Amino acid sequence: MADQTFARYVNERRILTQLRLQGAMPRAELARRLGLTPATITNLVENLTASSLLVERRTSRDDNARRDVGRPGVDIALNPSGGYFLGAEIGVGVVRFALIDLALGVVDSRTARLAHPVGPEAAVDAIATYARGLTQPLRSIGITVPGLVRSDGYVVHLPMLGWKDLNLKALAEQVLSAPVFVENNAHAAAFGEVYTQPGLQADAIVYLKLGAGCGGAAIVNGRLVRGAGGTGNEFGHIRIREAGPRCSCGQEGCLETFVNIAALDRSYRPGQGFGVDSLSALPAMVAAAAHAGDRNAGVAIDELADHLIIGLTSLTNIFNPSTIVLGGAMRPVLAAHLDRLSQAVGAGIVPGMTRPQIRLSTLGEMECAIGAATIAHHQDFDVSNIEIGG
Repeated sequence: MADQTFARYVNERRILTQLRLQGAMPRAELARRLGLTPATITNLVENLTASSLLVERRTSRDDNARRDVGRPGVDIALNPSGGYFLGAEIGVGVVRFALIDLALGVVDSRTARLAHPVGPEAAVDAIATYARGLTQPLRSIGITVPGLVRSDGYVVHLPMLGWKDLNLKALAEQVLSAPVFVENNAHAAAFGEVYTQPGLQADAIVYLKLGAGCGGAAIVNGRLVRGAGGTGNEFGHIRIREAGPRCSCGQEGCLETFVNIAALDRSYRPGQGFGVDSLSALPAMVAAAAHAGDRNAGVAIDELADHLIIGLTSLTNIFNPSTIVLGGAMRPVLAAHLDRLSQAVGAGIVPGMTRPQIRLSTLGEMECAIGAATIAHHQDFDVSNIEIGG
């Protein structure tokens, strides 16, 4: 595109990004923050308003005290109905959906049950069925799966569903009438956690999703650290012991095999099997039992926490994060042990390194679906996805 057109494109996305991060503000303040002239801001805002991406909001008399120039009493804000983005998490026997608006509000969320095992065509058809039932027009769609995914949306390996060497992005775009972005589920959950909380944008964040497996992501300055081809951040396959249960990757001693739901199951009720539904409920059940004084539950949680500490200490030494976020189905088990994890990691990291804050994810059960939707939002509107130069 021509230089002038490209400059407008970049500046419009700078405006959208600034309003997402900082909230509504007057034109004059927006001009100051972005280093643009008032005339340029006015022109850009009018164009974005005509495109239904921005709205004007009148403010109260008290808010006017912070204004000096520009239009007094009027803020510029994102228009929530200016765009809608669908996130779909394909899991074991389920697809979870989250629909967000331009201002990152969750408009709808729900779960659809699927046969297990499910093929990729059936999973994509379930997403298409949900999308066709929406009254809101979709700008783009994010899809997540619990497996190894390249940056181009190609699923390399997904042992939980038995998928391998699959161009899921191409398959989905044959059926869905909007651009599609495909991402690993832990990457998506991590990105959503940061993208919806502007205070975390400038930090180095490490995220672990603990459930049937152990996925992870590192986010620096609001961007996923992907590695070559986009398949990095496989934190669950850090080896923390010489031997142990056989991992889905084929190795032994992986972190994932000691901190997932199956590990909790082995420790709490060895030799007793649970179905998929029971396993998903197991963390809350064990947490409640431990709180009630069940010794076996307490021992199972302690064993899991000891292994998790080894992994978190290694990740802290590598990434020096300011915050570690723990998500996934294991949240109930971890909620009462955050101080213990923090103290142990602080004692185990390199002397002089700052101890990270350790906390739980805020997005709950829909974290992967919401994260997928935020990736779609980011790809469509955020300034940081623009690559300048070749």
